[in-house]
Amino acid sequence: MTDKPKEQEETKDLNAAEKESEGVPHFITPLRPIVHQVGEHVLAALQQDETVAVLTTITGSNQGKQVISIPLTAEHVQQVRGLIEEIHESDEPEHVPCVGFHCLLDEEDSNERAKA
Repeated sequence: MTDKPKEQEETKDLNAAEKESEGVPHFITPLRPIVHQVGEHVLAALQQDETVAVLTTITGSNQGKQVISIPLTAEHVQQVRGLIEEIHESDEPEHVPCVGFHCLLDEEDSNERAKA
């Protein structure tokens, strides 16, 4: 048993909010069964021009938990790949020798921090 008028009203609200926003289009709706909601977001995002992928996340806000989806162009996907590669390259943390709370820092790093 589904509430079709309510779903249609939420879809209208979703489309109106998306058209009013500036910048990257996004789709935000209150949480419903996750399978339906994410599917609707992905399908709506894929209808945007030049969309090749969709980034979806669940976030908390002052209005409660929401699902947010952003359509990605090929350029956006390349930027995401670049960021992921940077993360993998710097996977190991910098080794700073420490004993308790006392850490040995390079003189150059200390001088640069003092100037900033």
